[in-house]
Amino acid sequence: MNQNRRVCIWDNLKCILIFSVVVGHFTNQFAEQSDWMRSISIFIYSFHMPLFIFLSGLLQKKWDEDHPFQWSKPIYYMILGYLLKIMIYGIKVFFGQNAEFSFFSDTGIPWYMFAMAAYMTMMYLTRKWNAKVWFPLTIVIACLAGYVEEIGSFLYLSRIIVFFPFYFAGYLLKPETVQNISQHKWMRWLSVAVLALCLYISFFHLNDVYSYIRLFTARNAYALINVEGCNWVHRFVWYGVSALIGMSVISLTPNRELSFAGVIGQRTLQIYFWHRLVLYVLMYSGFADSLKITFAGMWIPVYLFLAVAITLALSLDLFGKPLRRLQKCEQWVCRRLVAYGR
Repeated sequence: MNQNRRVCIWDNLKCILIFSVVVGHFTNQFAEQSDWMRSISIFIYSFHMPLFIFLSGLLQKKWDEDHPFQWSKPIYYMILGYLLKIMIYGIKVFFGQNAEFSFFSDTGIPWYMFAMAAYMTMMYLTRKWNAKVWFPLTIVIACLAGYVEEIGSFLYLSRIIVFFPFYFAGYLLKPETVQNISQHKWMRWLSVAVLALCLYISFFHLNDVYSYIRLFTARNAYALINVEGCNWVHRFVWYGVSALIGMSVISLTPNRELSFAGVIGQRTLQIYFWHRLVLYVLMYSGFADSLKITFAGMWIPVYLFLAVAITLALSLDLFGKPLRRLQKCEQWVCRRLVAYGR
C-alpha cells in the first residue's frame, strides 16, 4: 500500500471532522430557534465525536520498546483542558455571564482534553489485558452507566465511559484494515445510501429524532434524556448506528492529497482549542444575534459561512504556536522531574 495515500485519507478525514465539530457547535447555539439548525446539529452529533475519538485510537501508536509510553502526552492534554476552563471562565466574567469554575466538573468542550488523557492512560495500563473480554466489557459498562445519574459531568466520567469503546475499537484495529474495508466499491455505495438516509431523517423527520441528541452527547443519564423509556438498548443501538455512519464517512473520504485538507487535518487540536472561545465571544458580545437582524432571511447561510471561515482562520500556524510552546515547556518540566526522580 502506498504510504502517502494511507496518510492522506486520515488527514482528509480529520479535516472533515474538525469542520463538523465547529459547525456542530455553531448550529447548536441556535438549535431551539431554527429547524435547519436542529437538523444539522442532530446529523453531526450522531457521528462526529465517536468518529473523532475512534480515529484518535486508530492512529495511536502501539506502545512497545520503540514507542514507549510518555506521560507527558496525557499531562499535556490535561493542561490544555484546565487552560480552556480558565479562559472560558474569563470570557464569561468579562461579558457579565454566569460564570462558575470547577476543577473536577464541566459540561463544555474541555471534557475532550481530559477524556483523551484518560484514554491514553487507560489503554497503556490495560494494554496486556485480553481484548476479547475487555472490549465488550467496556460496552456493557457504558450501557449500565446510563442508569446512574451520579455518573455525569463530575470528572467527565459519563463521556469518558461512553465514548471509550470507540477509542478502544480504533486502538485494536490497524489503519490499513479500516482503509481496505472502506474502499470496497460495495461499501461506497452503501455509504452513500446510509448518509442519504441519515440526512433525510434529520431534515424530514426532525421531530422524531431530535430528542436523541442528549443520548449522542454521552453526558446524560437515561432518566435525563427526553426519550420515552430510554435505556441501555438505545445506547447499544446508537453504538451500531454511529459506527455505521462513521464507516460511511471514512469510505467517502477522498484518498488523495488535498493540500488545504492536509494542513487543516494536521492542526485539528489548535482549531478545537480556540474555536469555542471565539464562539463564546460572538455569542456573549451579541454579534451572532446581530447577524439575524442584519441579514434577515439569509442569516443561516451567513452564520454557517462564518463557522467555516473561523475554522480556516484558526488553522493558521499563528494559532498553533502558543500550544506548541506550552507543550515544549511541559515536556521540559516532565524530563526534569524524571531526571530528578532518578
